[in-house]
Amino acid sequence: MRLRYLGFVLFPVAMLAYLGAVGYDPSLTASAANLFVAATGGFALVAALAVRAGIRFSVALSLAAFALVPHLGDLGLGPHFVSFAAVVHALLFVAVGGIVLITLEYAVRNQGRATESVSRRGLLASLAVGIGHLLAVALVAEAAGDGVSGIATELFAAQPVEYAMLALVVAGLVALGAVPTLLFVRWQLRLPVVVVAGGFALVTLWTWRYVRETVHLGASPSPMITYAVLWFVPFALALVVGGLEYRRLHGRSNRGVTPN
Repeated sequence: MRLRYLGFVLFPVAMLAYLGAVGYDPSLTASAANLFVAATGGFALVAALAVRAGIRFSVALSLAAFALVPHLGDLGLGPHFVSFAAVVHALLFVAVGGIVLITLEYAVRNQGRATESVSRRGLLASLAVGIGHLLAVALVAEAAGDGVSGIATELFAAQPVEYAMLALVVAGLVALGAVPTLLFVRWQLRLPVVVVAGGFALVTLWTWRYVRETVHLGASPSPMITYAVLWFVPFALALVVGGLEYRRLHGRSNRGVTPN
């Protein structure tokens, strides 16, 4: 417990000092400060738990990525971040990517526990739903004029950091469809599915209104592209409501057991 709170406090402070040392003006607006603390502090909490569970490789790789963010342009790996606010946004995606890496390493190390009581058919069905969700997002975004189909032709002209961003978004959209399905198959949790399905339907409606009200398609990213890039927001919400539903159902089943 102490390690978690210590990491939550020290890592944001260390990153702020590091960014100041490499030449950024660490003056933060309220929104940038909240985003910075959420990204670095949230990652610190997850990383501390991961280290206690023996997950060290992904943590070390993620810390290296945090350190490289201000130097991506100099190394030819990505854009130059000219403002502190731009660096903060990049750190948010590094934090999300780091948490995804930690989760994957944990799943690989504990695959027996992770897939306990789930049949191969259930796993394949969950993966199929995840891939279907990815394709549905791509189709709606393409219909809105976001040029998703052009990614394939421009792929080899991308910078390395853009490959990482694309991989993160693709993996996130698959997980956003697959994980709630897996939770339903494994524990009959319905709320995560409702959150994701409802969120997708709502964003699709917003995108449809965007197409009707925008004269020049593609002038700005559609709501569906925003949904794709910020996939971790509905994902986190689905996990939170799933955890609450699990506690409610688990508590009810425990209360129903009477001692002999």
